[in-house]
Amino acid sequence: MSTSLQAYADAALSSAIYNPNIIQRSDGGSGPTDLVLHLGSIVPGKKIQAQSNPGIDNIVLSIFDATPGDGQPPSSIKLALSAAGLAAAVPGASLSLGNEIITGVGNAVAVHVRVEAGDLTSGTFGNLSLQTNELVETNA
Repeated sequence: MSTSLQAYADAALSSAIYNPNIIQRSDGGSGPTDLVLHLGSIVPGKKIQAQSNPGIDNIVLSIFDATPGDGQPPSSIKLALSAAGLAAAVPGASLSLGNEIITGVGNAVAVHVRVEAGDLTSGTFGNLSLQTNELVETNA
């Protein structure tokens, strides 16, 4: 079942992200690149929950590899609910977002993403994406 949950570049949910761009550090260094995605919905008055057991099971954000062994490995990505949490995040691990997300501007969940790919050559790598478990959307 589809929901109105979407990734946005800003907490105001005004700039949807369909394919986040990870660019090389401007200083040419090989350290990690961090970005923040905001998961939410501009549709008011709804709640989004796990389809498996709504309101009980967690919404889980995972790193999906469309072509294992080709491109970047999932272990090059860390997910956390805060910038500080990225240091302890397990590379390639899923992230629990809680058992529901209430829709409407102001309720988005900030997801901090760290890409640790120092050995990456210049180019586009489209094998990785972020996915949630199956979700349902109902009236709040």
